[in-house]
Amino acid sequence: MRRKAHRITLVAGTLLGLLSAGPVLSADAEAGKKLYDSACADCHELKDYAGKPSAGLTKSLTAIVARQQKHKKQLRLDEQQIANIAEYLSTAK
Repeated sequence: MRRKAHRITLVAGTLLGLLSAGPVLSADAEAGKKLYDSACADCHELKDYAGKPSAGLTKSLTAIVARQQKHKKQLRLDEQQIANIAEYLSTAK
């Protein structure tokens, strides 16, 4: 009985640790291209952002969404969408 309680505690602790670490985002460049084309391409040229580091692009997009950085129109993107656009731009040529 004691071993079972120990296993349950170990599993619960592991799950809690994973959940509290936040979501792990796996960026999808193809999805990012679709979002960029529909939300950004009317005003921004790809060549201005292509190949730039993903971290910087993510920071800028996050600031725009949070209205901490000036932008022509309000963007409504979630963390996954931001990661996807940043991945697309950082890998674009």
